[in-house]
Amino acid sequence: MSMFDIVTVSQVLLLATGVALIGLAFRTYRTHTKPVGVSFSVLIALLGGTAVCLSVTAGIGTANKLIWLVTNLSIPVALLAFGLNYYGLSLFAFRTRIVAVLTPVLAGLIGGTLVIVGTPAKTPGAEAPFEAVAALPGVVFSVATTFDRIGLYYTAGLVIVAVGIVALNVFRYEHLDTRLATTVAFIGAWPWLGNALVPDLTALYGDAVSLAVLSGGYMTSAVVAGLVVGPFGLLDSSPAAGNVGSERVLDSMSDAVLITDDQGRILRLNHLACEWFDTTESTAVGQPLSTVVGRSPDALTDGETTPVETAAGVRQCSVTKSTVVAGNVERGTVFVLRDVTQRQTRKQRLEVLNRVLRHNLRNEANTIIARAEILKTGQQNSEAAAKIVETTQELVGVAETARDIETMMEVDGATDPVDISRIVDDVVSQTTADYPAAEVSTSVPSAATAPVSPEALETVLFNLADNAVEHNDSEQPLVVISVDDSETDTVRIAVSDNGPGIPDHELAVLEAGGEDKLEHGSGLGLWAVNWGITQMGGTFSVSDNEPRGTTVTVSLPAATTTASATEDGTETVATTAAD
Repeated sequence: MSMFDIVTVSQVLLLATGVALIGLAFRTYRTHTKPVGVSFSVLIALLGGTAVCLSVTAGIGTANKLIWLVTNLSIPVALLAFGLNYYGLSLFAFRTRIVAVLTPVLAGLIGGTLVIVGTPAKTPGAEAPFEAVAALPGVVFSVATTFDRIGLYYTAGLVIVAVGIVALNVFRYEHLDTRLATTVAFIGAWPWLGNALVPDLTALYGDAVSLAVLSGGYMTSAVVAGLVVGPFGLLDSSPAAGNVGSERVLDSMSDAVLITDDQGRILRLNHLACEWFDTTESTAVGQPLSTVVGRSPDALTDGETTPVETAAGVRQCSVTKSTVVAGNVERGTVFVLRDVTQRQTRKQRLEVLNRVLRHNLRNEANTIIARAEILKTGQQNSEAAAKIVETTQELVGVAETARDIETMMEVDGATDPVDISRIVDDVVSQTTADYPAAEVSTSVPSAATAPVSPEALETVLFNLADNAVEHNDSEQPLVVISVDDSETDTVRIAVSDNGPGIPDHELAVLEAGGEDKLEHGSGLGLWAVNWGITQMGGTFSVSDNEPRGTTVTVSLPAATTTASATEDGTETVATTAAD
């Protein structure tokens, strides 16, 4: 067979193979619409397109060189996209990832094109085909050659990585055909290897033989592609769910999960943990657990409940702590933190309300009955009548406090900043209306805000002010409400009085977190304060007021405005609670 016949047959075979590959790509795209099917369709469509172009150029000339350049740069990227989709990741999910992957490819395309069209060494003939390009300074071609090599070596690396990803999946899951690793590797690597062999084949045997080898390689690729999507079942069972399923499970959990190594450094944390501790996975990984969570690994005990400082304030968290063991060696620890603040508060409310109904209500009812018995005899006893009225009003007050507590706890924690000065003004008006003889003064910055429930904040401040006046034994009850918002992450509200102070047994009950028959508080006021502050994610402390009285300081998370860049480069502004 003459050289002419070989070239003609090779061109026909390349054209037929290219059309077959494009047809297979279209069919695959129609029947497998998920990302892994689409990316494989793109891969074999590019392969078919280059085969058609090579059939037209007959493997010679500047156009042929440009076709090989595009083939070398595009096929590895398409193979990588398929490999990542097969694993369960997306190459084009983020703009930054696209730029990072395609920048070396674009550099190789620009550099290779300049070298091909502007230097004789890359094209047939003694002179460059484009004189305008050839006239560019020599430094341009030096840089272009460097870019050309960067693109070549980079895409070679992409082929190795992509084939490795597919092979990893195939050998990891026994139900997958092990032949997939070899066949997919051939589909992606053949064009790149073919381009590397063509110059040597052409030099030894001529253009006709090298074109025949190329046509044989493309025909083999078409057969292999058909086997891959057919009998080998590449697209029938994707291992993506098995690869990324565990990560999706972590991120879908309603608990904060953190995984540390044997030195207590964070290796992985789920989305909720990032939200709780106002961080990102890239920032937290490698950091000690104590830096992110505020607790050392030893301070988090399995099965116990501990307060944890989060971006929304202090939350009560139950701790589940599991050791990761591999090969009989401890590799690290998994910490699961569950927010049990509402559950714990609900339990306390049931205990306290039960005590109020059993103890306070019974005692007050006995008082009313005893005084009513006196009046029943017909005696005119104004003291007994007054005591009945007073006791009944106390019971009504307890009922109203219980109602306010339930209303407060039914409201979800707010994230929009609340005007503290408005809340304080309402509390002052209500307190002075109930106690006209009391003097209530304030010191509140007009711009002070906090991302908390307004119902909870008003209930807390009113009960503090009410308690400060009701139990005040001074001739002139005095209450001062002051706000300090000078810190960036905390707003402090202090309620001071000139009374005798909060009894130790009342504070002991709050510190213990519950009540029993030997030790209980006198009412619901301080519990309302405790539960309201807990719901708002805050804390409180009690100190002596000089020269006399008590100061209760409520610390709440402050509202902070942060800006964050999205993937498309725009900036979003959000107001959140500082951690």
